[in-house]
Amino acid sequence: MKRIYTFLVISALAACTTVFAQTAQFLTLPADARTMSMGGTGVVAPANAFSIYNNNAAAAFSPVRGALAASYTLWQPGITGSNLANLSGFFKIGKRSAFLIGSRFYLNSEHNITNEYGSITGTYRPVEISIDLGYAYKITETFSTAATLRYIISRMGPDASGGAIAADLGLMYNPGNVSIGLTGTNLGSKIDYGYGPYELPAQIRLGAGYRLHIGEKHLLLAAAQAGFLIKNSGLTAGVGLEYVYNKMVSARLGGHYGDPEKGIPPHLSLGLGFTYRGLALNAAYLVGQKGSAVSNSLSFGLEWAF
Repeated sequence: MKRIYTFLVISALAACTTVFAQTAQFLTLPADARTMSMGGTGVVAPANAFSIYNNNAAAAFSPVRGALAASYTLWQPGITGSNLANLSGFFKIGKRSAFLIGSRFYLNSEHNITNEYGSITGTYRPVEISIDLGYAYKITETFSTAATLRYIISRMGPDASGGAIAADLGLMYNPGNVSIGLTGTNLGSKIDYGYGPYELPAQIRLGAGYRLHIGEKHLLLAAAQAGFLIKNSGLTAGVGLEYVYNKMVSARLGGHYGDPEKGIPPHLSLGLGFTYRGLALNAAYLVGQKGSAVSNSLSFGLEWAF
């Protein structure tokens, strides 16, 4: 029976990612549709309800008291059809501090369970969850830092469950129209399902962004980001461009580079957004190379800033 569940765990991990030495790859997916549509350049994304997953330090610069959001992503619909749901937000305390909260729920594709003779006896859908709490502090008017503590639950089979504790660290420099961000994410323990430990997808990301106002109603935002996968020595990169009209309508375009054997594969991204009186609705769509697993992935997010 142990051999059967070992095979189930490996199969489930393989369906989620090609990286067999790691698990909980859902932690690397953008929870924010805006970030996804801009090539995954979340490390320099402006403060919003998804800052806990973009760059937690950004929340300290928010001009509003707080924000709450929910998002849903259909990931790799042509292959795994996995689902990622997210709830997150932040609340400012005074002029310099902010508390961040969030939780992600990732439902993997269904897998068969077999007995010792190879006969199918049932099915199982692996589930992974993260629960996150963070704190951001604005040290000066242009520099902030933050830390997030994360608890991860991973259930890859009926008798194959594990947990881990990890942390995110963030820095942001925001002197005006320029922003620079640095994060270290998923730094923590391993997950052991009873068949050996699996690493978390820890990574370091560095990015820069620029805002250009054109008159009173037009705004252009550009962002670029590079990342380093700590355990697999892999590199990632992303670029994004956003046009905003009258603080209401947004159009976005982005591109992401990544080794498909070590993380999210290369793709282009498109997105739209609409904001009115603190409510924001965003959508993202991914276009991958021919046969790419990420092609046709979709993400939707609804945010309320107050």
